[in-house]
Amino acid sequence: MELGYKKSQMQTLIIYGETFASQIKSASFGTKHLFLITNQRYYDLFSEKLIQLFDDKQELDWYICKNDAHCNNLNELENIVTFLADFDQQQQFLFLGVGNEGVVQLTNFLHETSVLTSNCWLLPLSIRSLSKSLIAESQIELKNHPVLKRSVLAEKIIYDHTLTTDYGEGKLVDFLVFIRCGLVCSHDFLRMLFKNYSDTTRLNQQSFNGMLDEMIRYYEKQGQTIDQFGQLFEHGFLETTNGHLLSGHMKRFLGCLLQLLWSQEINQFSFHYKNFMIWLIRLGFPVDFPEQILISDYVEGVLTCVDRGETAALLKEVGKLDSMQQPKTEDLLATIEKYKTILKEIRG
Repeated sequence: MELGYKKSQMQTLIIYGETFASQIKSASFGTKHLFLITNQRYYDLFSEKLIQLFDDKQELDWYICKNDAHCNNLNELENIVTFLADFDQQQQFLFLGVGNEGVVQLTNFLHETSVLTSNCWLLPLSIRSLSKSLIAESQIELKNHPVLKRSVLAEKIIYDHTLTTDYGEGKLVDFLVFIRCGLVCSHDFLRMLFKNYSDTTRLNQQSFNGMLDEMIRYYEKQGQTIDQFGQLFEHGFLETTNGHLLSGHMKRFLGCLLQLLWSQEINQFSFHYKNFMIWLIRLGFPVDFPEQILISDYVEGVLTCVDRGETAALLKEVGKLDSMQQPKTEDLLATIEKYKTILKEIRG
C-alpha cells in the first residue's frame, strides 16, 4: 500500500504491506552512489540479504552506527561526515537509512544539511523507528539532549514488516507508540487497543499492521505532540542520581504514565487510571517507580528541565489536548504521591 503523507508543507510517500525487495526491483538508481546507514545489529542480520537486491555494478557503501537509539548524536555525525569526505563530491547519492529511530534521524539530517547532492529513503525496522520518520524533524543530540535540528521528510519511507524483529521488549516499546496515539488523539482508539490486546499472549501473537493506517494519520495531524508525550517527565529521570537504574525505554514509559496522571490531577477528567495500569501490568510493562529514586530528587529533575524551557502537553481529557504547560512543584509532588498510592492499591 502507498500513502501520500504531508507535514509542515513537506510531503513523502509511505509504502507498507510490500517488501523492500519489491520496491528495489521496480526502482531505477542510475549512476547514484548508494550509501546505506544502519545499526550494527541490523547490518549483522540483513546486510547480505540487502546487498543481493542491488545490481553488482551499483556503487554501494555502508556506514555502521552503534545499536543505541540515540545514535543520532554529534559524535556519530562527525564520524559519518569524515567518512563521506573521501568520496567523489560530484557524485549523486541515495542515502538509505536502515534501522532504529536514531538512524532514521541521522540519515534525514545528513541528507538535509550535507553539501552532497542526494535523495533520501528510509527503511525503519520498528514501529518506533517508523514513527520518528513521520515527525518531519530530525535532531542531533549531545548527551541525550537535542542541540541541532532541521525540518525534513525523506522522499520515501518503506516499512517492510518482514524485516522487523518485533517480540519481547521490542514489541512492548512499539506498542507504546500506539498507546500514545490513543492518549493524545483518540479515546476510542485506546479502547480498541484495550479490547484487542488484552493480555501478553494476544500482544505477542497479533500483528500491528492493521493499525498502521490510523497511526500514520494521527501522526500527520499531531505527530509532534504524540512523539513528545511523556518526554519532559522522562527527562526528569535523566537529571536524577539513580536515573541509570531505568533503561531508556522504561524512562519514556514511566514518563507517559506520569504525564497522563498529572493531566488527570489538573483537569479532573473521567478516566479509569487504575484499570489502565492493571492492563499495562498484564501486558508486561514495568510500572514500578524505583525506591532508590527519591520523589524530591525526581521533581527537582523535572523542574531543571522546565527551567531549560521544556513543556508538557496537558490533556483536557484522554484524546483531547488542553495546552502546553510547565508543571508546578506542588502538582508534580501530588502526581508522584498519587502514582505510588495507586501502585500500592494494585499490588495489595
